[in-house]
Amino acid sequence: MNKFTYNQEEAAQIGAGQYVTKSGGYDLKIVRAQFSKSQSNQSEALELDFETREGLKCNYVSINHTKGDGNTNEYGGKLIQAIMGCIGIQNLTADQQGNCPELYNKGLKGVIQRVDYTKQSGPNAGQDGYKFDFKLPANIQTSKTVKETMTNAEATSFKQYSESIVDKDERQAAGSARAATNNAVSQNTQSPSIDFDDDIPF
Repeated sequence: MNKFTYNQEEAAQIGAGQYVTKSGGYDLKIVRAQFSKSQSNQSEALELDFETREGLKCNYVSINHTKGDGNTNEYGGKLIQAIMGCIGIQNLTADQQGNCPELYNKGLKGVIQRVDYTKQSGPNAGQDGYKFDFKLPANIQTSKTVKETMTNAEATSFKQYSESIVDKDERQAAGSARAATNNAVSQNTQSPSIDFDDDIPF
């Protein structure tokens, strides 16, 4: 009885970093959920570590829900609410270490965006690095956002967003190059790309 048929693409993933490296839509499992506080101001965030269906890791994805001045970050708060709705949980708690047990081992679909940046402090200051921003959650079974579930709409937002999202480059050198390009080009006749940040379909 044949139990495995060789798949070179899957085989190559072992030992090839085993981390998510590009923007897109993924089936995710939450393997760590922890509330954190900044040591320098009043900023607070929910930190998440994910594992994709393929076994790739995506760690230290941070959703800021309280700004440095102590005021609520409305977008981050709504994003956390959307995650709760897609998973189907009513409350989030934190133990003394900040761990959030309600989210642990839960599954959801998520659109994440890679952000390339230049490190500003520490021993690696000036070097390039990258992080991931969580952009849109959806139910793991239906692929629907909370809004689509409430309105009984077709599941389209997750697919559209995951297919349109691209990596974001915030590196200092890249920023200077973009600024020079923007100064040189006064008109752009192309249609703007979809920006779900302005009207996120939660």
